[in-house]
Amino acid sequence: MAGNLGCVVVSVDGNEGSMDALRWALDNDLEVPAFTVAIEAHQKRITDAILNHALQICAEKKANVKTQVVIGDPKEKICEVIENVHADLLVMGSRAFGPIKRYFPHCNFSISHCC
Repeated sequence: MAGNLGCVVVSVDGNEGSMDALRWALDNDLEVPAFTVAIEAHQKRITDAILNHALQICAEKKANVKTQVVIGDPKEKICEVIENVHADLLVMGSRAFGPIKRYFPHCNFSISHCC
């Protein structure tokens, strides 16, 4: 890779998706500032869409809510927010896992363990 990058890390785990990522990294000439700006803009669009959807659901139920965006490790940040707002209850959804993952529930992370 040419460009202004001093060091690039590409994580591969053997699946074809990671190999595609490696091919992409080798085929693209990136400059870190431009890439960072593009990633941040994309993350903001995703965050805005998620918050707008959640606020729409709350508005339909006429719920008075406050939103807060925090950046960092989710398990740490969720615990920090719970402590800071003195929450009495945390409600979280779960990802849809297939039958293998459901069969091994000990593999799932539970936020209640860190708070």
